[in-house]
Amino acid sequence: MGELRGGYRVHFGLTLVLCGVDLLCMASTWLPGEYTLPKWLVWGLCGTVIPVFAVALVLSVAGGAGAQLMGPHNAARFIGYVLLLPPALKLAYGFIVCLAALGFATGAGAAEDVHADASGYYYTYWDKSAHPQRSVRVELTEREYHEALKCQLRVSSAVPAVFYAFSSFLVLASASASAGRARTAPERSSGSAEQARWS
Repeated sequence: MGELRGGYRVHFGLTLVLCGVDLLCMASTWLPGEYTLPKWLVWGLCGTVIPVFAVALVLSVAGGAGAQLMGPHNAARFIGYVLLLPPALKLAYGFIVCLAALGFATGAGAAEDVHADASGYYYTYWDKSAHPQRSVRVELTEREYHEALKCQLRVSSAVPAVFYAFSSFLVLASASASAGRARTAPERSSGSAEQARWS
């Protein structure tokens, strides 16, 4: 992975660090008892994934990696590139995807937008069968509140983890494409010089 230099290295490292923090937040939702980490950290990681992924996408499109690896007609090339990754990186990506899938599967069913105030614990939903339609409040016990909150935060961590991992993959592919162009440029210029000399 010597092609990771300069801004590519910074962005690649940043995405993996943010992904690691996000996975730790998700893993903490499986601990018994109340959720102890600050909720703003989860929401902040959800918001940060948008600019991180957008920059990685722009890099991949501008560098040509997106056109070479994305799309149904490039599936074989995409798989070939993945197989060329170092074993540790392939293992890390597989672990991230599996853990995110587990988090989503175990949290999606019980996740609710729960609230706590002076009146107690509850969540609300929009009752479309009522005429007129109205918001309905469902009371929760303290235990139900904490479980639903952890499920909600688990799902909110699972989705960004996949996007962080994919962002780092796009940055790596962009760096590889950029390094490939840098290697072929001197070859082209020396070839032109040879042709000029022999013409």
